[in-house]
Amino acid sequence: MQLPFYFDYACPWAWLGSTRVERYFSDLGDRGVEVDYRPVHLATLREPASGPAPKPGERKRRYYRADLLAWCEMVGVELSPDAGAVRPDTRLLLCAALVAKDAGRIRAFQPLAYAARWAEARDVADAEVVHELLGRAGLDADRALEQAASETLRARLDADTRAAIERGVFGVPTIFVGERMFWGNDRFELVRHFLQKQQAPA
Repeated sequence: MQLPFYFDYACPWAWLGSTRVERYFSDLGDRGVEVDYRPVHLATLREPASGPAPKPGERKRRYYRADLLAWCEMVGVELSPDAGAVRPDTRLLLCAALVAKDAGRIRAFQPLAYAARWAEARDVADAEVVHELLGRAGLDADRALEQAASETLRARLDADTRAAIERGVFGVPTIFVGERMFWGNDRFELVRHFLQKQQAPA
C-alpha cells in the first residue's frame, strides 16, 4: 500500500519527518508499504483562525526552539541559525518536486531541497537555486525548471492542495493510513500502529 506523505518545504517539522519517514517504516516494506511524497502549499492549506492567535510566551518560545534542535540532533541534521530569519515562497520548489516525482527522482531531490531551505538557509524561491537542486538530483535542470515554472505545474500544485484540504489536511507533515489522518512529525508511532493493525491477517 502507499503511505501518502503531505509536505511543504516551508515547514521544519515536515523536514524532520521527511528525513526519517522511509527509515522509520522500512521494515514494513516487505508488506507493500511505500511512501508517496505529496507536495502541497502550506499557506493555502492552513485553516483561517477562528480568532486572533495568542502569541507564545518566552518560556514556550525557548522550549519550541530547544525541542526543534533536539529533533534535529536525533535525526542527524543541522538547522541553520539563519533559517527562520526569512520565509521564502516555496511554490516553485514544490512544483520542482512534482517534476522530480514524475521523473522518479523525488527521493534524490527531497533531501537536497530541504537542506537548502533549513540547513543552508538559501533562498529557495530563487530560480537559480532551484535549477541547481534539480541538476544535483539528476534531472535535466533547464528542462525541469521550465516545467516547474509553468502554469500547468502551478495549477497542478493548487489542485493537489485543494484535494488535500477536501480530505481534511490542515498542516504538514500529514500521513494517511486508509482514511485515518495523522498530523505531525511526532505521530509516526500511531501511523505504524494502524499500519500494522491494517496489515494483520483477518
